[in-house]
Amino acid sequence: MELAKSTAHRLLSTLVNRGYVEQKEENGDYRLGIQCLVIASSLLNNLDIRSVAKEALHTLARSSGEVVHLCMQDQYEVVYIDKVESEQTLRMYSQIGRRAFMHCTGVGKALLSGISKEEVDKMIEEKGLPKFTENTITDKEALFKELKLIREIGYAVDEQEHEKGIRCIAAPVFDHNGKAVAAISIAGPAERVTEERVKEELAKEIVDQSLAISKQLGFFKH
Repeated sequence: MELAKSTAHRLLSTLVNRGYVEQKEENGDYRLGIQCLVIASSLLNNLDIRSVAKEALHTLARSSGEVVHLCMQDQYEVVYIDKVESEQTLRMYSQIGRRAFMHCTGVGKALLSGISKEEVDKMIEEKGLPKFTENTITDKEALFKELKLIREIGYAVDEQEHEKGIRCIAAPVFDHNGKAVAAISIAGPAERVTEERVKEELAKEIVDQSLAISKQLGFFKH
């Protein structure tokens, strides 16, 4: 920084006194202090997930042409907290504030893949695994198998499990502690959001954008 040694020492002394820098006793070297962590934690805790995710949601809506959602978990249900509407005439109906079961939605399964087996068991005990379509997963072991696959590939697919004729692909969003705090999704009529399109195009897009949001929340994939 081209500072005089006396100036640098004075600045370092102030930072040490305030807790932003620590000096090692064994060799006199300096390192970041605990106060830096306090500031970082305060910043991360006050980030508005909707503001952070806004650009990614619009990017996905433009590239896919379908409705895009941002959801969080509350009391073992998913809550739609933001959306970017599709310009298509035929599209999925949804609204901010809407709630849905977790086991039969893309966003719900994405969020479930990021929590412990014990928590999933608790969700099943409390909410059950009700059937909505012929594709709904209603078997506990089948759900755990599905969640294992989601963790491996990084995204979840609602294969018309909640609403007949609607296919959805979703990915979890992680915070700085590696906790799945939200999920984003692309949803639309199964005739447009085909299995081939999911695998060849949408899967990479949803994973890339979920990771972009996660990085802004302080998450770094090892």
